[in-house]
Amino acid sequence: MTKNTIDDFYFFNFLKEEEKTRLKEISIKKFFNKDEILFYKGDEPKYLHLLLKGIAKLYTYDHKDNEVVIHNLMAPSLIAEIVNYEDLRFPANCTFETNAEVLLIDYEKFKNEFLLKPEVSMFFIKSLTRKIKALESFINYNVSSNSIEKIAKFLYDNESILINLKQVKIAQLLNITPETFSRKLAKLKKEKIIQNDKGYIKILDYAKLKSYMTE
Repeated sequence: MTKNTIDDFYFFNFLKEEEKTRLKEISIKKFFNKDEILFYKGDEPKYLHLLLKGIAKLYTYDHKDNEVVIHNLMAPSLIAEIVNYEDLRFPANCTFETNAEVLLIDYEKFKNEFLLKPEVSMFFIKSLTRKIKALESFINYNVSSNSIEKIAKFLYDNESILINLKQVKIAQLLNITPETFSRKLAKLKKEKIIQNDKGYIKILDYAKLKSYMTE
């Protein structure tokens, strides 16, 4: 763990300076390595978790002990804040796909000192609404789109994190078999839309890639 700074609270830029200073006093910044665990399913939430850098993964296991990814979160983002808000235990495990930085905010103090403020309550509502919309978009796109559309949309929308995600991970996120994913990437590469080097993908032609999102 390390000391945080006022700059770490840009996510709460709607607060007054003295409020951000108080938030700093009840928070700790912690660095995590790739694959390190933030919390386990069933844990009690003591902190409000704010992802400052990196990619977090919420996941559980099915009855056959297969990993089931529930959500991937990219910084900046709150992690599983509904658990804090509803006073629940974590319904899934959380680990990291990359090295990450997380602010651990003492939730009891945050609740007593900040949560009743209208702007903070609205902040929570907006954060939850964004996650619901992302989930709806994910479900709709997986139901109605073919594999090349799903791949094109993911690459286009998530270019900033492609350097951190290997091809096998993207295939898993999109629920596409590695074989199908590899064939579609080969097609995009042949058309000089992307290049892939050592398992990572780089976009070369944004216009052509976007055209596949509407076919």
